[in-house]
Amino acid sequence: MAKRDAIREILTSSGRTVAQGPLAWLWARSPQTVPIPVFRTVKHVEENGGAMPFGPRKPERMRQIEKILGRS
Repeated sequence: MAKRDAIREILTSSGRTVAQGPLAWLWARSPQTVPIPVFRTVKHVEENGGAMPFGPRKPERMRQIEKILGRS
């Protein structure tokens, strides 16, 4: 639970929502990645679209996540 909470904190930093954080993580993993998020409502579409201005997670944030997961 502590790892999950720490990763969630990183993913949602800088004003991202819980849905936008993982999109940023996916974009940072590979420039060829095109995530296809789930949406069922207009609100979901707006939230997912709202991730675009934030862009991918920065390399230092990606390193923090990898360290929490024990991959670094």
